[in-house]
Amino acid sequence: MLQFASYDKQTVYDEEKGCHVCEIFYDIMEETELLIRILSFGPVVEVLGPERIQKQIRQRIARQMIHME
Repeated sequence: MLQFASYDKQTVYDEEKGCHVCEIFYDIMEETELLIRILSFGPVVEVLGPERIQKQIRQRIARQMIHME
């Protein structure tokens, strides 16, 4: 995940679910950049939290859908 190389992070493999879980630590001032990087993965990633980030992602996707109509 080179897109997140500049962030402090902790990644573990969840054997039960068969996927990697990556916790990213970031400065709130870099949140927009982080959102853009997350969104670049499309449906390949699932954001588990925090709720604030999940809400912003849903809002951005909803706005994009409006522009596609």
